[in-house]
Amino acid sequence: MNRNWYAGILLAILALVLCSSGRYISTSTQALEQDLRVAYSCAEAGNYDCAKQTFQKVAETAEENSKIWVLLIRRSLIDQLNQTLATIPSYVSRENLADLAVETSRACTQTQQIRQSFFSWF
Repeated sequence: MNRNWYAGILLAILALVLCSSGRYISTSTQALEQDLRVAYSCAEAGNYDCAKQTFQKVAETAEENSKIWVLLIRRSLIDQLNQTLATIPSYVSRENLADLAVETSRACTQTQQIRQSFFSWF
């Protein structure tokens, strides 16, 4: 009888960890996408210094999140996102606004892929 209780407790703990992980993935990727949109809006408005700083902050945030994401998601997806985010600040200028739009869209798509890769198991 005690084994059943232990198994039930372990199952509840695993379910709690799984739900917490899902919530973390969802909130961190949504926040990242929102920050990317804010940074691009700054660039569209002509505030390139703010945009560059915000894109750099987004890259730092993603790098910090990667330490936990790597436990839950395929590393190749995380590396692709980090590479994209590392290059985006170099596109922040009036002449490269179209390229910046493409790279920002790519980064948003990659964050969606990260979120989907976790939740596709369910």
